[in-house]
Amino acid sequence: MQTVKMDSKYLKIQKENHSLWVEMKNPPVNFLTVAMLEELLDLVKQVSRDPSIRVFILTGGIEDIYIMHFSIPELFTLSKDNKKILLNLFIKTRLTAAILTHFTTWTNGLMDGFEWYEKLVLKFAKVLSGYSSSLYLWFIMQRLYMAIERLNKITIAAINGNCNGGGTELSACFDFRFMVGDQGFTLGQPEVLINIVPGGGSTQRLPRLIGRAKALELMLRGNQWDAEEAHRVGLLTGFFNKAEFKTKVQEFADLMSKRPMTAVDAIKKCVHEGSETTLRHGLSIEMEQSIRCLDTDDTRNAMQAYMRYLDQHINSMDRQKMTTQDINQVVQDTVTHMAEGKLYTFKH
Repeated sequence: MQTVKMDSKYLKIQKENHSLWVEMKNPPVNFLTVAMLEELLDLVKQVSRDPSIRVFILTGGIEDIYIMHFSIPELFTLSKDNKKILLNLFIKTRLTAAILTHFTTWTNGLMDGFEWYEKLVLKFAKVLSGYSSSLYLWFIMQRLYMAIERLNKITIAAINGNCNGGGTELSACFDFRFMVGDQGFTLGQPEVLINIVPGGGSTQRLPRLIGRAKALELMLRGNQWDAEEAHRVGLLTGFFNKAEFKTKVQEFADLMSKRPMTAVDAIKKCVHEGSETTLRHGLSIEMEQSIRCLDTDDTRNAMQAYMRYLDQHINSMDRQKMTTQDINQVVQDTVTHMAEGKLYTFKH
C-alpha cells in the first residue's frame, strides 16, 4: 500500500481515517504562488496512486484565511515576461491569436494523454521561466487545476476563511466546497478591479458551476459573497460554524469515503469529459464508464448484496397491509443502508 510522503515548505498533510487533510501555509496571509502550485501538483499525483486515500481535503493553514488571492508580484512580472517571448504580439491579430490558443489547446491535449509529455513540457517551461515566467505559470496552474478536477478521489475544498481570486478559482476545481459561515468570511473574484481576467480558470468553471449570469455578476462586479449567498447560488455545498467546521467536514468526508472509488472516478470522467463535447459523444463516454464499472468484482458483489437485501426487505412485503408512510420508511431505510456503504466492502 502506497503512502503519500512529502518534504514540503507550504503544505502540511495529515491522514484522518481515509481522508487526507492538506493545509496550505504561506504567511502572512496565504498568497498563492507558483511554488505552492508545484507542491500541490506533486502531492495530487501521489494521492491519485494511493489506494488508502479516498477523500482529498484542502484547507488553509493560517487561521481565518483559505487563500487571500494569487501573488500580485508574480502576476505583475507577466506583463514584461509576455513581451520577452512575444506573447503580446500573438494576440494582436485574429490569426496569430488563433494560432496561440490552438497551440496551447493542442499542448494541453497531449499532456492529458501522455504523462511523459506533461513532464517534458513543464520541465521546458520551468527552464524557460528563468527568462520568462509566462508559460510556466499558466501551464503549472492549468495542469494542477485539471489534476484536482479529474482526481480519482472525492475532493473537498474546506474554506476556513476569506477566499479571493486564485483561491476561489482553486476551490472551483473540487467536487464539494464547504465554508465557515459564522465569522463574516467572504469569497470573490475581484480581478476586474485591477483590469485583469480571472486567469486561473474561473471564466470557464464558474459558468459551468453556477450559470453564466451569476458568474458574470461575480466577475464583472468584483464584489464579495458571504457563505449564505455563495451557497444560495450553488457555489458552496454548505457552510458550518467555525467551532464545528473541521468536525462537520470530516463527518461528510467519512460518509463519502464509503463510496466505491471505481464509480467515483467513472462518474467524474462522465461529467468532466462529457461537458466538453456533444450530448451524443457524452452518452458514449457514459456507456464506456458503465461497462468499466460492471466489469469489476466490487460491482458484482454489491449488486448481489442488494438483490439479497431486496428479497429480505422489499420483495417479501405485503403491500395490502402497508400504508404510504410504511412504504416511505422502507425506501428511506434502504437508501440509508446503501449510503452507509453496507452493500460492498473495500480494502483498507
